[in-house]
Amino acid sequence: MLPGRLLPVPAAASSSRWTRRLLLSACAVLSAGLPALGAAQPLTTPAPIAAPIASLDAVAELPAPPAPIHAAELMAPDRPKSDRPKPQAQAQRIAIRPPDAPNADPQAAEARAAAAKAARAARMAEARAADEQIMNSRAADSRPAEGQTACADHEPASQPVLDALFGGEVAFAELVRRSPAEAFRCSSLFPGDAALAALRDAVPLAPFDAIGAADQLSTRPGGEGVIASALDPGLLTRSLDGGMPFYETRHELRKRLPKTDLQALEIRAAKALAVSLARDPAGMAPKIGALLDDMVDDPPADRFRITMALSSEDLLGLIARTGPQIYTSSLDGLVNILRIQLKLEKRSFLDLAREERTRPLWAEFFVAAVGGGRAASVFGTNPAMARDLMRESLRALLPVDGKPPAIDTAVVIGALADAMDLDNPAIRAALEDELAARYRAAGQPPAKSGLQEVSVRNGASDALARSGTSDALARSGTSDALARSMIGLAGSLHAARLSGRPATPAFEAERFLQNHPLAALPVLSGERLFHNGLNVQRMTFYDDPDGRASFRGFLRQHRAQGWALHAQSGFAVAISPERNGRRIIIVADIPGAGDAGRAAAWDWMAREGLTPSIVVHRGHSYHEDATMTEIAPGTALVFWGSCGGHTRLRATLERAPDALVLATQNIGVSTVNEALLGIMEERLLADGGIDWNAVWKEARSRIRDRRFASYKRPDHDSANLAFRAWQVQTASH
Repeated sequence: MLPGRLLPVPAAASSSRWTRRLLLSACAVLSAGLPALGAAQPLTTPAPIAAPIASLDAVAELPAPPAPIHAAELMAPDRPKSDRPKPQAQAQRIAIRPPDAPNADPQAAEARAAAAKAARAARMAEARAADEQIMNSRAADSRPAEGQTACADHEPASQPVLDALFGGEVAFAELVRRSPAEAFRCSSLFPGDAALAALRDAVPLAPFDAIGAADQLSTRPGGEGVIASALDPGLLTRSLDGGMPFYETRHELRKRLPKTDLQALEIRAAKALAVSLARDPAGMAPKIGALLDDMVDDPPADRFRITMALSSEDLLGLIARTGPQIYTSSLDGLVNILRIQLKLEKRSFLDLAREERTRPLWAEFFVAAVGGGRAASVFGTNPAMARDLMRESLRALLPVDGKPPAIDTAVVIGALADAMDLDNPAIRAALEDELAARYRAAGQPPAKSGLQEVSVRNGASDALARSGTSDALARSGTSDALARSMIGLAGSLHAARLSGRPATPAFEAERFLQNHPLAALPVLSGERLFHNGLNVQRMTFYDDPDGRASFRGFLRQHRAQGWALHAQSGFAVAISPERNGRRIIIVADIPGAGDAGRAAAWDWMAREGLTPSIVVHRGHSYHEDATMTEIAPGTALVFWGSCGGHTRLRATLERAPDALVLATQNIGVSTVNEALLGIMEERLLADGGIDWNAVWKEARSRIRDRRFASYKRPDHDSANLAFRAWQVQTASH
């Protein structure tokens, strides 16, 4: 393992059913539902199993334990080409149509087709077997593979469930008494009659959990009776709690409850949810957001019915607290419903920005709505009202009274620039004029000490932290100086995007681009990405259903593209075919290998003199801290394939200041990740670098999933550009 490197502690699993579902619902529901996009077609001939690397053009599948892989043998620029083994020439096949082809025997043609089909099936089976060999190549001291201790939801059984498994009927009865939700979730692990009787007795305590376990209960004798007892309308009404249990089991309830009972129960659930949100908005908002995401395939009328009972203030608070994390379609629906509710209440967004109850949340709402592409909906079509709303928004977003902004400085700068990027010339002009007026009102450029202290509070630089003074923010004029810098960079970003569109005279007069120049983005050139003809990537996978499915997709995609796949002890290595004197080596975690597998991967790279220039996270967002430790100061590109990976922008750039970051603001989709990474790999091998124009053009033509729109192109990402510009400006002062 590399010196000084600390391996992360695995993320602790939550014992709360609701917490676990909230963590998983944002990604797991949608991440595996579509076929892989952008992948090459399977090879027509099978790759040999357990064959060593014989030449640069060989493709091998190596089961554990493999022959050692040595990077020096893969690509050495100073090695004469004559030293490389030459592949055997293959005879060119010439298709000759038989003279009697039209009159060929139908039975013979059918037999040939059946033989070809059988050969394809055999190759697919062979490939699956190779995948399983790699999946099982865990480090010797890593934990065993998930077996019979997984519950029906594919999540590991909790410790109380494991205790009940080994404690017999008495232990299970105690589990049912103490945690009926866990007992129902893992009921398939307890098939006996005594267990079924205990579950039947637990129905009055947890009827919704019994309904949620209907798939498990319905397949065992007597299970339907347990489900029927849970469907009592009175019992369900008394057990609604905050309304969430109804929506968690809505699909099963729709299949089993009479329509009138279902409608009455849903009305009560919606009211209970509204009361819970009013009582605990910070705690309930994320649950409602996750619920809306989980209902993405439901008709819009059903999906957003739970929000119909909410006031405009509640809706704004819901968006403010969940906007950056929920799906784009969920955000769009909430903003649409908020606009309708404002019309019904005869109010406006400007009223909400000024109202005492909602004013403290306006900054978060502004960033969520504008960052989600709804600036036009927020600012409307009245220029005078739009300018007043921009004034209120600046007041909420910028620092006051010597305090730093409540939201990350770069995020605020990017949101202000995005707000002005409107198609309506009159509204755009109103916002430009208000920004310029606030800039002039802020006075002179910032003092050195004030800017340094604020940059420290926003995590810009340790060097700046050592030179800042503790009382800088309390000095007169510091807030205006900071506000002027933030507005200046927002104006500079907007000016750079105008692309020939006219700006107002007041905006042009401030010469934002000249006074607040933007930082040049790092270029992903061959010099940064390749060393001795090798591009090394580190790809992280984790041991949960999403991680295992993503890893199998990774193996399948790269095998189809002719890569060599090698199973090591605790990790896997994928090696591309040579193209233009270049190769890609991907060092990937094997789900389940844990810290031991990760340590083995880094030990191997250290021995081979390999340093990853690209780090790719393939897992849920709650695994991001573990991947963060993989990022080194010299990392050139970080790909966050997780939900909401865009929130890791600042932390990533603090670890790797010259890295580019590719992430999504919303859901990370496995098939989109595979397609986008595949396109980048093609560009690396063909061109030796990454041209984002070429990558995004190809991605738009190949990726049909609408969720690709949430992936942020690194050189167009407002927060990315703003953060770099802010770092440069603070350093220059």
